[in-house]
Amino acid sequence: MAVLRTSPSFSATQCQPAAVGSPLLSVIIVNYCRWQETADLIEQLTATDAFFRDCIEIIVVDNASPPHPLEEQIRNHKAVIYQRLPANRGFSAGVNAGFTRSHGDWILVLNPDLIVCPGFIDLTCAAAIELEDEPIENQLVGVVGFQLRNRDGSRQFSTGLFPDLARMVLGLMRSRSLRKYELVETSDRRPVAWVTGSCLLVRRRCLQQLRGFDEEFFLYYEDVDLCRRARESGWAVCYEPAVQAVHLDPLQNRPLTAPLRAITRHASLTYFRKHLPRWQFRALAWLIEAEARILELAARCAGIRNEATIARQIRGMCHDLLQGLSCRARRRLEAVLRLSGMQSRRRKAGSASGAFPCRTKGVRFTKTRP
Repeated sequence: MAVLRTSPSFSATQCQPAAVGSPLLSVIIVNYCRWQETADLIEQLTATDAFFRDCIEIIVVDNASPPHPLEEQIRNHKAVIYQRLPANRGFSAGVNAGFTRSHGDWILVLNPDLIVCPGFIDLTCAAAIELEDEPIENQLVGVVGFQLRNRDGSRQFSTGLFPDLARMVLGLMRSRSLRKYELVETSDRRPVAWVTGSCLLVRRRCLQQLRGFDEEFFLYYEDVDLCRRARESGWAVCYEPAVQAVHLDPLQNRPLTAPLRAITRHASLTYFRKHLPRWQFRALAWLIEAEARILELAARCAGIRNEATIARQIRGMCHDLLQGLSCRARRRLEAVLRLSGMQSRRRKAGSASGAFPCRTKGVRFTKTRP
């Protein structure tokens, strides 16, 4: 297991905490079936003897996980604000739900499967205070990413360039752990295109202006989309290597199962449709459909019915999104999630697509600093 060292870049004793009654930092942890890891992370954040320990609040949002004995313990934890969503609406929706409950000037989004470095709270709060009025390239910083490590202590890539068709096709020749990312070799804070959402610090005013994470993304690419929109709105995005964490189970290191393939393909198509030229989106949809046809045929020949069904749904997503039918594409993704047990089969009243809205609606973020 990696051992993290505290960076000397920040001196917490030179910084002042936020005003009484107003937390400097709101920590949002989105959980789905990772109760033990969530409980362990809460323990890491609350057990530390931090200078800024009274300047943070911890918000846990559960995405309708099946019942678990640890849920009651987390719900009743004196340092935790707990919210359970009625359905698994994805990572973006979970963060947005937590944000509506938050009061901090900065929002720290953490995956449950993190082991934070010694002094993590003080380092993060000190970084937030330093960045409050300190521009990078003449822009205030809106989004900050940190240095991540793998279980064995090796570097885990956490930043990248904005994707386009050429980068995506060339990326197929690299391992999945490197495909989206670029290695940033620096000991100093520096601007980057985007940072991963597994350990992400966002200025409250920035997230309010962007109206939160885009809930069209169930999982994957929501962080790239957020950083792109932040930069387009005049905010800087930066990488801060002085704050570190071990990320135990990053998405790019997991086996690419059929349900995960459906989630990532839907996310990449959604990103391309939203941000890139139409021809690039159409080309990507054609490539994904061709891949799905091959996988469906292989699954049928092997008698793996569920994988054939999922491949067929991916093909349907491509057709739907090419025709502008994003609501129908979301219903197909929802069907995959139900088939894989990641979402309840019970449909929510008042929603045309079950747990998902047909389109992303603006999230009302009205809470401001007292």
